[in-house]
Amino acid sequence: MDERVREALVDLADEVRPAPDPYGRLRVRRARARRRRVVAAGLALAAVVAATVPLGDRGGPGITDSDANRMRTITEWAERSRTSPVRGAFGAREPGYVAELTALVGARQRAGAYDLKAPVTEVNVLYLDDIGDVRVAFVAFHLADPDPVSLWTNASGWFVARAGASAADLAEPGATSGIGDGLEPFETVSQLSDGSGDVATDATIGVAPAGCVIESAPLPDLDTWTPEPGGNLLVRTAASERREWWRVVCAGVVKDERPARAALRYEPVTEAEVDEALRDARGRVPRKLAREAVENDRREHYSTGVGPTRVLWGGKIEGARPDHHGPWNGNAIVTATPVVRGGWDVTVTVHTSPDGSAPGGGGFGVWVSDNPNAADAVLPVRLLDSVSVLVVVPKPAVTVRAVRDGSVLASVPVVDQAAVVDAPAGPGLTFEALDKDGTVLDVARLPQGPPADTDVVPW
Repeated sequence: MDERVREALVDLADEVRPAPDPYGRLRVRRARARRRRVVAAGLALAAVVAATVPLGDRGGPGITDSDANRMRTITEWAERSRTSPVRGAFGAREPGYVAELTALVGARQRAGAYDLKAPVTEVNVLYLDDIGDVRVAFVAFHLADPDPVSLWTNASGWFVARAGASAADLAEPGATSGIGDGLEPFETVSQLSDGSGDVATDATIGVAPAGCVIESAPLPDLDTWTPEPGGNLLVRTAASERREWWRVVCAGVVKDERPARAALRYEPVTEAEVDEALRDARGRVPRKLAREAVENDRREHYSTGVGPTRVLWGGKIEGARPDHHGPWNGNAIVTATPVVRGGWDVTVTVHTSPDGSAPGGGGFGVWVSDNPNAADAVLPVRLLDSVSVLVVVPKPAVTVRAVRDGSVLASVPVVDQAAVVDAPAGPGLTFEALDKDGTVLDVARLPQGPPADTDVVPW
């Protein structure tokens, strides 16, 4: 439970990261909101989260007219899923049960029994089946009016009860695993449980619109895509889960491609693996924080990592300018994991307590194209929206300079193979690592993010 609570807190903190894609922003926020309800049910997390995550920052930038047009297209695809025949073997062969469940859920929603209070014009059961000793239903609620903020035209929710449960039991408010805003064209969920947590399954379920096909491919190559037996339905259990990616193909066009959701079945990090992760680490790295960072990265990269996580640097961040996410000074760990299709995910984690034992701090990740583990690599990483940049440098470096168009913006001494440099964002910004003789050892730019996947035509 401690592991799951920590993960929930990390997810919450990660929510404040800005993103340019409104649908992606809404999808991530929605998925995490549901996950919080599943993972953190019954736990007093709100006070801790309120102290570390500014509530006003979670939504990201406002939605423009262009965003609204894109959302209309996305919700049209979601409508296809909502009006598709029910997925799941039990639902397909028991139309009477489906009709009863639909009526009961609709009546209880109108009576205010669920979290969703907005007027609803139609209820649809999208998935219904037994998985092991658990019965699962996925239900969509067609809103009388689109949500004025997110523009979703549907809400949805998962219901969980014991296998063989009656429609009345499955429709109980206590059987919900969270009813939230929105209905994606490709819905996925894992680790479902009822409101009490007494009934749960680690199964992962994916539902796509009728006429589309869900395909999967194993890591690391992603070069063999195989249609799922369920067509527009995907189910993974403990016996069938693997490290893979999923995609949805509609009329020959790839509309969605993503790392698979997983039930977090991974092997604990061994002492030998911690030793290997620390082998060429720069700075001063407390072993406890290194172990925790490597474990978190292993979990985070279950479906994206193609190699072991390495600790790049550890030490104190001092003098960093705060941003609206909070202060960035504290004990920091920087790790890197090679990921599918090239590049490395670099994660920066900052603890405000000396040994990372108390709540507080934050973290974020960036993608870099060049190997940050190289002995001569210079790695600048902006501390989210702060004007400050953490620059990790090779051992001979004693000074870091921020330069724009030939003009030096700042020059900072290196401490424990890193420096914090104040450098406002803008074109032409570079960072130089200099040795004691003033010779430039290397020049680096801030990470720009991974290239767009042109093979996918988004919803």
